[in-house]
Amino acid sequence: MRSLNISWGISYPRNQTGWDPLNDLNRILGNEQIKEFFYSSIAHNKISHAYIFEGEKGSGKKMLANAFSKILQCRGEGTKPCGKCSSCLQVDHHNHPDVIWVTHEKANVISVGEIRTQVINTVDIQPYKGPYKIYIIDEAEKMNPSAQNAILKTIEEPADYAVIFLLTANRGAFLPTVLSRCISLTVKPVPVSLIRRHLTDRLGIDPGMAEFYAGFSMGNVGKAMAIAGSVEFNEMREHALELVRHFHEMEDYELDGRAKECRVYKDRIREYLDIIRMWFRDILIWKTTGDQERLLFRGDFPVLCRQAERLSLASLSRIFDHLGETDRQITANVNFEAAMDLLFFAVRRLFSPS
Repeated sequence: MRSLNISWGISYPRNQTGWDPLNDLNRILGNEQIKEFFYSSIAHNKISHAYIFEGEKGSGKKMLANAFSKILQCRGEGTKPCGKCSSCLQVDHHNHPDVIWVTHEKANVISVGEIRTQVINTVDIQPYKGPYKIYIIDEAEKMNPSAQNAILKTIEEPADYAVIFLLTANRGAFLPTVLSRCISLTVKPVPVSLIRRHLTDRLGIDPGMAEFYAGFSMGNVGKAMAIAGSVEFNEMREHALELVRHFHEMEDYELDGRAKECRVYKDRIREYLDIIRMWFRDILIWKTTGDQERLLFRGDFPVLCRQAERLSLASLSRIFDHLGETDRQITANVNFEAAMDLLFFAVRRLFSPS
């Protein structure tokens, strides 16, 4: 299996309403390796019939597949898309007749029937317009074994013009025979500094908030954009911060009812727990490095310092353990309010008296 590890950049939007629809590689920051890989493939006419793009949701897999599709289908000259021909415009708007986005009805599975109907039964039909017929299968890890075996035959004996992009968050879900016949590209996190600059310089987001969004996204541009524009997420963030800011001065009786308040965020509880985790991460960083510039909650620095004085490194380690255990309990469908209650009381009791 050929594998390329690629650090994925971001595409600046033309305005603040969303990504630039062009999706050109030259509009994507960084990623010189992948740009050269794609451009070289075009220049030397060495296009593979199957690629796997692996990365978490929001990491840029679809943008990558769309950009390469545009290069392949462009009717202009050279190795870069002109952005003006009808093919480029149709790829931009997802209505190019030879760039097929495979869909599936059930949320958790892509069936063999769907692969046969949308890929197997149509791949022998010559492209209508472009030089290639491109199939993009998002969430390809959801293909069941029968679906994977069905598409394997197309990958093994492809038409000259056929190209298949498998977008996945888990390459390990593919059969070894599928993996061995694809070029595998790993989409890596974007540097936090690059996301932060994008949010502040291009979208006008407050630097302090941009710092948080970039850090919380862990290098995932799509996630950073989503939470930055989510009223629900920002309300949840403030609720979580209101709790952690006062942990050190709350009595046990004051924690009563806090878990019940969290029920409104039950569908996003892992993000809620991540906000709490990031707060105590800041305390840990301050205690171990004294580097204020590395803190995500620099606006709450005085509170972080007070709490750092009352928490030992051993206590911080136990807090992270409690957060992990609460996450596992909720995944196992333990009573939600009971799990959150146990967490809050456990964390509060780890603060030493002032």
